[in-house]
Amino acid sequence: MEKNKTGKYLKYAVGEIILVMIGILLALQVNNWNQERLNQQRADGYLKSLAEDLSSDIAQYNFNIKNYARDLKNNKKVLKNDAYKTLETDSIIKLVFGYYQLDRTSSHTYERIKNAGLIESLGTEEINKALNNYYNLELPYYQGMLEWDKHYNDKDSDFWAYNDNFETGSIRNYGTNSLSYNDSPIKRKGDLIKLIESTQGRNHIRNAIIRHEHTLAKVQELKIKTQKLLDLINSEIVN
Repeated sequence: MEKNKTGKYLKYAVGEIILVMIGILLALQVNNWNQERLNQQRADGYLKSLAEDLSSDIAQYNFNIKNYARDLKNNKKVLKNDAYKTLETDSIIKLVFGYYQLDRTSSHTYERIKNAGLIESLGTEEINKALNNYYNLELPYYQGMLEWDKHYNDKDSDFWAYNDNFETGSIRNYGTNSLSYNDSPIKRKGDLIKLIESTQGRNHIRNAIIRHEHTLAKVQELKIKTQKLLDLINSEIVN
C-alpha cells in the first residue's frame, strides 16, 4: 500500500471475481442445455409411446365398431319382418343376444408424463390441449358409456338366457349344444318366438338397438378424434 499498489490489487481481485462468475454462469448454461436436451429426449420417447397407445386404442375402437354394427344388424332383423322364423332356434337366439364391449384403452403413458411434469413440454399448445381433452374428457366419457351399456346388456342377457318360458342353449359356441333339452326342438323354437314377440321381448330388442346406435356413433366419433390426435403427435415426432 505504501508503494501505491492498492489499485492494482483491487483490479486483480475484481478480475478474478468476474472470471469466477463467468465460469459459474457458463457451467449453469451448459447444465441447462444438457437438461433441456435430456427433457427433449424424454419428451420424444413419451410422444412415441403415446402414439403406440393411441394406435392400440384405435384398433380397439375398430373392434367395438364392428361388434356394435353386427349386434345392430342382428337385432333389426328380428323387428324388421318374420324372415328370422325360418332359422334354427340357436341361430335365432344369436340375433337377439348381444355382448357388451370391454375397455382396453391405456392411460399409462399419459400418467407417467403427468408424474414427470412434462405435459407442457411435449409439443405445441394444440397437442397439449388435445391430450388433455382425450385423457380427461373423451376417455372417461367412453368408459362410462361402456359401463352403461354393460349394465343394460346384463339385463338383456338375464332375460334371454334365464327366462322361465324358454330353455336356452349355448350362445358362445362352447361346444355345449350336445346337452339335452326337456322340450322338443319345435317347442323350444315356438317358445323363443313367443318371447321375441312379447311386449317385454320387443322392448329389450328395441332398447338394445337404441343403445347400440348411440354407442356406435360415439365410438365412431371418438375414433376420428383419436386419429387426429395421433396425426398431431406423429407430425411432432417427425419435426
